[in-house]
Amino acid sequence: MAALIASVKYAAKTLTSWGAGKCTYICIYIFICGVLQPCNTLALQYTQQSKEYSNKKEIVSTMVDPKRVVSYEDMLKVIQQPEKVIIDVRNIDEIKATGKIPSSINIPLGEVQNVLTSMSDDEFKKNFQRSKPTSSDELIFYCQSGRRSSEALDKALKLGYSNSKTYLGSWNDWSSRQQ
Repeated sequence: MAALIASVKYAAKTLTSWGAGKCTYICIYIFICGVLQPCNTLALQYTQQSKEYSNKKEIVSTMVDPKRVVSYEDMLKVIQQPEKVIIDVRNIDEIKATGKIPSSINIPLGEVQNVLTSMSDDEFKKNFQRSKPTSSDELIFYCQSGRRSSEALDKALKLGYSNSKTYLGSWNDWSSRQQ
């Protein structure tokens, strides 16, 4: 098996030359035992370095640890495990338009930090009909395509939810396989 491993700098330069720009997200898949699996997300985004260099742009990459990525097959099992908390970070209008993964709760990305840190146990139970997760519970985030769920994962890990994961395929993958 041959593999081409490129540096992030080279990959960013190549993707930019192909037209990747502000808020372009690339999901990298690999074959493992004949099955296509998401590996990492390389998020390309332009950031302004300073007023002095306002025309200079830089590509920033963020990678998701493969151990924190949940597959579609994993999700089929997780929806049957009520102790695991599946969190849809899309806004409510997106969910109304498309549907949601069974047993998931909706906490929009912009509210994740506040809900996990400030919402009382009673208020959480009232809003989501389940106990508020502890820092040791497994949280699995998803969205439409995997970008926002990766952001939510990062927030949860920074808040101490060390068993958090992301379903990078998210709703796009789930809905395409449920047909």
